[in-house]
Amino acid sequence: MCSDYNRIKSLLETAIREMDLIMTMSAPIEKPNDFGTSLNGMTIFRACSMSLQYITESFVKIRNLSGMKLFSAYKSVPWKDVFGMRNFLSHQYVEVDAEGIFSTIKNDIPILREVTTTMLKDLESGKIEINKG
Repeated sequence: MCSDYNRIKSLLETAIREMDLIMTMSAPIEKPNDFGTSLNGMTIFRACSMSLQYITESFVKIRNLSGMKLFSAYKSVPWKDVFGMRNFLSHQYVEVDAEGIFSTIKNDIPILREVTTTMLKDLESGKIEINKG
């Protein structure tokens, strides 16, 4: 069985990879309407939505393993919104809109990626104490 430390480390690494992927996939998208003007744009929209689901699910799993204490040191991210986005993407998918996805990718993902990278470094350095059992 994987320790909490290794599981959280893996989830943070997965989230970072997905954030890198989402930024690469969405690079040709210059405005929300670009998601709906071609098959390529619609494919990117769906792929980005799924990547956002992976990212937010990773943070929900980390919360379930460690509680909110882990997140309290990283106040630049509205964590309740991250967890809420996971629920929205999972349960109200037909209501997901291009403007929301575009805004999240362009405005929020760069900040979240930076904070997630810091969290991973803090975990690896021992600044974050998680059971390595």
